[in-house]
Amino acid sequence: MNRMSYRGGQGAQTIIPGGPLGKARYALALGRPDEAERICRKRLEQRPDDVAARILLSQALLQMRQTQEAVAEARKATRAAPNNPDAHLALSAALLQTGRFSIPEEARTSAERAVQLAPKLARARVQLAEVYVADKKESQAVVTADEAIKLEPRNPAGYFIKALALSSQKDYQGAAQAAESAIRFDRDHQIPQAEYIRATALVEVKRYDEALTALAAAERANPLLGGAQADALRGRIYFRQRKFRDSYQANLSAQRKGGRAGIFAPPLAALNMVFTGLFGDRGQYVLLGVVIAVVVAILYLISLIPVAGQWISSGLVVALLVVLALASVRQLQGSVLPADRSQWITTLPAIVGGFIIAAGVTLALARVVQGFFITNPPLFTPVTIAIAGAVGAVVAAVAAWGWPKLLARYGAGRASAA
Repeated sequence: MNRMSYRGGQGAQTIIPGGPLGKARYALALGRPDEAERICRKRLEQRPDDVAARILLSQALLQMRQTQEAVAEARKATRAAPNNPDAHLALSAALLQTGRFSIPEEARTSAERAVQLAPKLARARVQLAEVYVADKKESQAVVTADEAIKLEPRNPAGYFIKALALSSQKDYQGAAQAAESAIRFDRDHQIPQAEYIRATALVEVKRYDEALTALAAAERANPLLGGAQADALRGRIYFRQRKFRDSYQANLSAQRKGGRAGIFAPPLAALNMVFTGLFGDRGQYVLLGVVIAVVVAILYLISLIPVAGQWISSGLVVALLVVLALASVRQLQGSVLPADRSQWITTLPAIVGGFIIAAGVTLALARVVQGFFITNPPLFTPVTIAIAGAVGAVVAAVAAWGWPKLLARYGAGRASAA
């Protein structure tokens, strides 16, 4: 199951005071972070040393998915007020969202510092528990969440983070119970994800009708939870109930919402229906293993064709690696090319040029290495072509990911210099 972040460090206060910051907090509570950002920036223009306004600005930026800017503002707050627990919580929450493959150590230390500064503040322990969940330290997360629950037995956030941790530990009965407690105490419906976590846990304990009800409740509470992932889960439930037609339709909807339209959607929906229905969360990995095995077998059979077989296999391997590399970039940042079309004119040459240069250098190095063992080695062989293509694919993916960021950094540098 994909990690579903609560972002505990941003919790809105129960009592919203008046004044500009009260309006900013109210805007955040209503899901209007742009309005909160405007209020906070105006406040900081008048009072640059207002730490509370800077913390709220960081929270607003994080809700708007401007993660790096949120980190920067939270850092300013911690430097200005090193003993302010809210500043450390804001920094931990922002840092937590920057970690795609690993969690920054500072996210944990900032949350721990908040706990030290405010040992009776439940949401500080909730934030620390969330860091532990993200860092796959589920046992520590459960202990820390229980500490938060003891401090505030009616705070839904502690139960929600505990449900996440227990679900990761595959204690689905415990996860369902913790999620139910979160839902019961969430009177303002601030954590609709709890219904989704409850649904995933109920599937594993074979309470399918209740799982469908919980999933529908999550979608009603927050339509953003009703995307491809929700349809895939619904398809898995229908499969377990032996409603195969409904399962296929739900999986087909998941494929289309996930951007896989056209002729590939129906077969992918059928495959996902079977594999996720049989293997649950592991179904995608089992399917991937089967696909890899089939592709390897096909390439091997093609390589047996006299004379041209190995060359055809090498070409297919290179093409497959390029597709996989660029698909990884798309998965990482949402698209291969930047959203700003004006950057395409330089990004496309960077991708193609990176592939050609990397592949050429690899071929040259391969020839040099072969020269130590073979007199006048050939420049092109099926093996060297495949190796060069693999290196070129990696460099092309790095260029697709990094080139727009270099352009943005260069533009920011020029703007600050001006």
